[in-house]
Amino acid sequence: MIQLNSSFKKLISSSGVNFIFRIFGLGTSFLTTVLITRFFGVGTFGDYSLVFALSQIIALLFTLGIPNTLIKVIGNNNFTFLQAKKLLIKGLKGALIFSIIPVLFFYFGSDFLSESVFHNKQLVNYFLIVSISIPLFIVHEIFLYFLIATKNFKKYNLFMFVIPNILLILFLFLFFTLDKNNYFTFIAFSLSIFITVLLEALTIFELKQQEATISISTLKLIKTASPLLFSSLFIYLLNYTNIIMLGIMSNDKQVGIYNIAYKIGSVGFLVIVSVSTIITPKMAELFGKGNLDQLKKLTHNSTRLIAFLSLPIVLVLIFLSDYILSFWGTEAIAGGNTLIIVSIGVFFSAVAGNVDQILNMTENQNILRNITVFSFFVNLFLSYLLIPLYNIEGAAIASLITNILINVLCLYYIKKKLGFYTLF
Repeated sequence: MIQLNSSFKKLISSSGVNFIFRIFGLGTSFLTTVLITRFFGVGTFGDYSLVFALSQIIALLFTLGIPNTLIKVIGNNNFTFLQAKKLLIKGLKGALIFSIIPVLFFYFGSDFLSESVFHNKQLVNYFLIVSISIPLFIVHEIFLYFLIATKNFKKYNLFMFVIPNILLILFLFLFFTLDKNNYFTFIAFSLSIFITVLLEALTIFELKQQEATISISTLKLIKTASPLLFSSLFIYLLNYTNIIMLGIMSNDKQVGIYNIAYKIGSVGFLVIVSVSTIITPKMAELFGKGNLDQLKKLTHNSTRLIAFLSLPIVLVLIFLSDYILSFWGTEAIAGGNTLIIVSIGVFFSAVAGNVDQILNMTENQNILRNITVFSFFVNLFLSYLLIPLYNIEGAAIASLITNILINVLCLYYIKKKLGFYTLF
């Protein structure tokens, strides 16, 4: 039975609001997949998905682990908003200096990536767009996590799920009306992030900055962030490795079908991520105060809530898989088994709870880094073996096995280091 004290009731309320925003974000995200597949074709959606995955992985790498570090440091040290902004500025400076590396990589490597790696000349223009846009993606990610760290959840939801998605839909309609080339789908995405970043900056910073002092230098911040960088990066890689492997070992249509099924299956993550967004800064705060009893209680209650609410969503996805996929056209129905496999993996994650952030926020980030790096290479090996045999179903099976592995390992170390399991 979930014990509902006033603090946890507030968390449920906040999670509920976040869940509603995520539903909106998911709905508009699905609409963009429909628009791209119907306006520009399944193959174009495959190209878009592949380049999106690569750009987000590289952007995450060059955030240098600063996003999660903002949550951890601000929560552990109980920073004021002015001190938190000072930390944010230091993080932005460090990340933007290093962002010149991916800019040059995508600009000068666009031909090589397109022709030699992915054997698809149409990707050249996509990669050139990425080279210009990558600093925007980095800044956007850091801004979003700063809003989580300072518990500005409404602004976070607006800038994460509402504004960029609406802008993307408008730009897709515009470029379709103007009969633009397929790579304009990614220009639409980049423009939506550009406008969102401008609005985020205007919201966070005043014209005249007030003074605040913190003892953490930019170099120390980056050093603190490095373990969190690798765990965040490899968790992200675990989600998108299969898309990249399919792009190399299969064709753009299969990538498109797999990504549609994966996106639909990810509906099950709605509850997990909605609750995680709210409790992560709270976990950092409780650990910083040394209040492990409350941390344990928060973990148990949130995990039970996630499991209870995720079950009906997963069951709907499993039993109505073909019907749901039919909304994306007859070709998408081929992803029915993939959707079922992905949904099973999502439910396992729901039962395990927010294991990654528990380790991150309790000074066990090095353990999570090692787990995610190991799991990534397991996933890579399984994908290499299974994709040639079973195509998109092979990619989904590799993802499921790896998902179970990473959650089991995290559960083991949470018990070992903190003395409790996440569910009981």
